[in-house]
Amino acid sequence: MLNDTRFGGLNSYVMTAYVSFMEAAGARVIPLVLGEPEEVTLEKLSKLNGVLFPGGDGDYLEFGRFIFNKIKEYNDNGTYYPAWGTCLGYEAFAIYAADDGKNLLSSFPVDNASLPLKFVKDPRQTKMYNWLGD
Repeated sequence: MLNDTRFGGLNSYVMTAYVSFMEAAGARVIPLVLGEPEEVTLEKLSKLNGVLFPGGDGDYLEFGRFIFNKIKEYNDNGTYYPAWGTCLGYEAFAIYAADDGKNLLSSFPVDNASLPLKFVKDPRQTKMYNWLGD
C-alpha cells in the first residue's frame, strides 16, 4: 500500500482474512479508509448495505464512531443497515453505545463460567436470526 499512489499517504489497511471472510459469504468488499475525506466515506456508506468493524490492532475509534453513528441514523430512519464488530470492533461498539464514553469496562472475578444469552427481543422476530427457526 505504501507504493500505491491511490492511497496518497494513508496508512490504514484491512487484513486479508476479513476480506476473505466476507467474500466467502458472497459480499463484495469496499474498504472505508481511515483518513480519507468525510465526504468519500459518506459516499461509500450510501452505496453499501453493511459494515464490518474488524478486530486486530488499530486506532480507528473516532473514525469508527463516525461510521457507527451514520449506520445508527440509517437504522433509526427505517433502513436496515447491519454492522458487525469482531473483537476490537465489538469492543468499539460497546464504547460507542456507552453513556459515559470510554469508561465502561470493569473487572469481574469469574473463571470458567457459562452464562445464558438473554435476548431483549424474540430472535425469531429479527432479520438476523429469523431464518434459524426454533
